[in-house]
Amino acid sequence: MEQEESSKLDLGSLGSFDFTPDWAKKDAGVTVGKVRPERDRPASTDKKPFGERRQFGEKRPFGDKRQFGPKKPFSRDGERKPFGRGPAPERQRPLDVDVKILPETKALGTIIRKLQQDAHAYKLKDLAYFFLDNPESVLLKITPRAAEGAEPQRSFFQCKACGFASVNEADVVEHALAAHISDYYDAKEIEVEPPKGNFSCVAKCGLSGVLLGPPNIHEFGATVREMIRTRYPDMSEEQYRSKIEMVRDPEVIEEWRKGAVKKTVFVPKGQAEVEGVATLTREQAEGEFRRTVLPSLVDRPKNLMITADIALKSPVKPLVWAVRDALEAERRSPYGMCFALRGAFHHRKLNFFRANDARGPEFVTSAELKEFDPAHAIPELAAVAKFIAEHPCCDRTELPTAEGTLQHLQWLVSTGHVVAFAKMGVYSAVEKFPKYGPQWKKRSAKKTDSPAEQPVVQEQSAVQEQPAAQEQPAAQEQPAAQEQPAAQEPIEEKKEEPQNEASTQLA
Repeated sequence: MEQEESSKLDLGSLGSFDFTPDWAKKDAGVTVGKVRPERDRPASTDKKPFGERRQFGEKRPFGDKRQFGPKKPFSRDGERKPFGRGPAPERQRPLDVDVKILPETKALGTIIRKLQQDAHAYKLKDLAYFFLDNPESVLLKITPRAAEGAEPQRSFFQCKACGFASVNEADVVEHALAAHISDYYDAKEIEVEPPKGNFSCVAKCGLSGVLLGPPNIHEFGATVREMIRTRYPDMSEEQYRSKIEMVRDPEVIEEWRKGAVKKTVFVPKGQAEVEGVATLTREQAEGEFRRTVLPSLVDRPKNLMITADIALKSPVKPLVWAVRDALEAERRSPYGMCFALRGAFHHRKLNFFRANDARGPEFVTSAELKEFDPAHAIPELAAVAKFIAEHPCCDRTELPTAEGTLQHLQWLVSTGHVVAFAKMGVYSAVEKFPKYGPQWKKRSAKKTDSPAEQPVVQEQSAVQEQPAAQEQPAAQEQPAAQEQPAAQEPIEEKKEEPQNEASTQLA
């Protein structure tokens, strides 16, 4: 018995039946990695507790939006900044001006002289497009717009010599110095002694490789401005100076010294060969030009009169856009140019007429149109006029091949009895509205074909009626046969009626 009791195990020493490993117990003091601390979130007072719902019909106030955390500013100072690099640049618009399109005076005179020497008829709209397709032949009258009862705020500056215009006086002055100083001064090269002195460096153009000279000489600034004026007019002086390189090589300095034996000077116009005349440098010539010539060369007109080709070359982009928009609108419907041409042609005693109807195309010619009277003309001339009246819009290849036809046609055109259209090269008789267009050729062709076909159809109908008339006496008695001649008389009358109609159509 005692052995059995000793063999029993003492289970009290095991404590509790907890088989959890030590590293998983809270008080074990064993950690695996680092435990992320809890985030301290600010207590929100305006939020409703989770799960709480609004009553039926309750609405959120306007502008009240749910916030999922504090609002974060876009910048450190708390101010919101717009997206992008910055505010968009202000878009330039065409000038607020009225542009009236007119024909240029010299081009208009050339066209009028051609019309007076030619008896052909020209379409007025084609002449308008002839001017619009050549910007040198278009004269623009540009007027600044202003509010009612107020003076226009914008004014123009224009060069009287060539018509160059701008809204800035400096642009016109710069243009006059660059383009018109040669009209008053002659430039010539003279030989001078090479520069003396010790030069440590020489300036070199980084774009063209031209040696400009040492930067400490007096003529260096004038040389730089001359290079900008002649070679790089689109660059400013500051931009060009950033491209200049300094070379300290003695051989390069000596090369510049040998090339500086020639100098360009200016003398008054026409005195380049005169000995002993005073010479001027470029700066001196420009200064004298500003004092004596420029005040009378620059104008400030109220209304700008300028040709289209010069206006499109203006440095003022808003002015170029306004002119371009006006020209495009005029090309779509050239009412303004046609109105100006109509008045100029009427002043020079040219004649106008419309073709086909009262709303047809308008033509202008130097010949005075009048209808032809065949009773007072020779038969050959009357035959040509009759053929043209029966075949409107016919060309020379369709005319009769009789001898002298072309001479008769030329006389009819020069005297205004026949209209000669210049563009299509066709001829039509003089009427209230002369016929013009290819549709009249088709109508005249139908008229010539219909009289030839009509007698053939009528002869076939007459042949078909004759057997029926001949069979009728066989079926009837002899008294009816005696009445046969009376039945044939209407048949003969029917044969004569179509012949009369055909003759009237040919007439």
